[in-house]
Amino acid sequence: MADDQSDLIGRIASVLGHELRNPLAVINNSAYFVRAKLGSAGVDPKVEKHLKIIESEITRADGLIGDILTYVRPYEASAETKVFDAVVKSALAAYEAPKGVKLEVKLGAKDAKAKVDSKSFSEALKRVLDNAVDAMDSKGTVKIATGIESARVFISIVDAGPGVDSKVKNTLFDPFVTSKPRGLGLGLALAKKFLSAVGGEITAESNSKGATFRITLPQER
Repeated sequence: MADDQSDLIGRIASVLGHELRNPLAVINNSAYFVRAKLGSAGVDPKVEKHLKIIESEITRADGLIGDILTYVRPYEASAETKVFDAVVKSALAAYEAPKGVKLEVKLGAKDAKAKVDSKSFSEALKRVLDNAVDAMDSKGTVKIATGIESARVFISIVDAGPGVDSKVKNTLFDPFVTSKPRGLGLGLALAKKFLSAVGGEITAESNSKGATFRITLPQER
């Protein structure tokens, strides 16, 4: 995509993001006002249910807007040389897996180091884990392992879902590609963007037992 087209898309996204977030804030304030007026006692369960739906959808819409803006804006990582397994461990500690999902972790990179932006790596890993959880309908085991291969550190994320949809296999990390009924298809595209900023790569393989995502980064000596 030409630079002028990218710039135009970025400006359109910024304007739309601003214009959409304003009404969302108004709706959110109105929901808060209604909840405050109703009080905590004697609220009709149906009213409470729908207030929660409103609040949940506001949060979701705001997150989608944030994803679009993050993707179209320039991104510069603040990378530092760190022990890779420590970065992975910290990122996993911050991840909140659904109750029906177990994370089986095996850290094997030991003291190997990589130049990494901890915040963006954590966000990239979260996107991949979210994808794995969605593929398994929020139940099952995600196997996570780290190691060293060909002067690069890696982390593999293996889910027990149906595997990568053949319709999106070749465009899996492109923006706005998804086989799901809801969502923008930006999660994996953002993960790739965050990782590429520090020389990282992400790939995916599929088989009858699920999908394997693999993130690699150059090993630092």
